[in-house]
Amino acid sequence: MTMSALNPAQRRTVEIIQALGFGVIERLPVRQGLPCYEPAPHIFQSLNLDSELERQPTLSDADLTLKRAFERLFEQLSRLPDGIVDIEVRHSLPFRLVVERRHKELTSLPIGALSADALDKGR
Repeated sequence: MTMSALNPAQRRTVEIIQALGFGVIERLPVRQGLPCYEPAPHIFQSLNLDSELERQPTLSDADLTLKRAFERLFEQLSRLPDGIVDIEVRHSLPFRLVVERRHKELTSLPIGALSADALDKGR
């Protein structure tokens, strides 16, 4: 996957993650599997006070191949029709994706060996 293969919203996400270095993008809307910046997410940058500020290289070359972590991020986002996510960033790469779920989304899926019916019967 290269920068030129991304749509504008995905490119913007890559640029934000690279500039962030370490931190969290919170409450990023996802619409039809793509990041959306309306309304704007909350972006929190973590700074280590014990070390020198490290400038991360930017991917200005459109044909530069992205790291696999970006591919995995966009694969996961593409599976979400609409929703809200948080993206934890480490070393200018997406590290963890936290997906906000509704109760019904989770109870309609089997959780391990327990189904929603088994949970209801256990009351």
